[in-house]
Amino acid sequence: MNAPASSKHSSPIARLGQAWQGISPRERRLVLIAGGVVLVGLVVSLLDWSHSQRTRLARSLPRAEAQLEQVQEAATEVTRLRGQAAPQRAAGPALLEAVQASAKSRGLGLALQATGDGLQIKGQASLDALVDWLAVLQRDQGLRVQRLELQGQGATAGIDAVLVKSD
Repeated sequence: MNAPASSKHSSPIARLGQAWQGISPRERRLVLIAGGVVLVGLVVSLLDWSHSQRTRLARSLPRAEAQLEQVQEAATEVTRLRGQAAPQRAAGPALLEAVQASAKSRGLGLALQATGDGLQIKGQASLDALVDWLAVLQRDQGLRVQRLELQGQGATAGIDAVLVKSD
């Protein structure tokens, strides 16, 4: 009766060793063969997984390298742009003259007048040309639209707008 009680308190490895000793040599050989088959299956599974991961990496690595190159180029451009001084923008009468010249060069029939904090624009122009021109003014002169009223008149639109410095 003491033997079963002592086997409950023995370590799992000791109990496994006792069970191993308790089976016949033929059963031991079958257990070893089954263990070998399981081991071979695990190795084959690991090799298959490794191969599929290498294939996936071989496909994704060129894309990742191209993205890295784009990011590096963008970082170089950002560094270059940060090193440049901000463009000097016209102010006062020079701003009015620059905007008038810009409108005239684009063929926009607009009347411009300086106001306290920006420019008043009135006239008629093609809507596409007007939008392009306003985008250029914002980029080059730092002017943004504060108020804009448009009234469609065929291919052109009646315009009443106020532009102010965005600085």
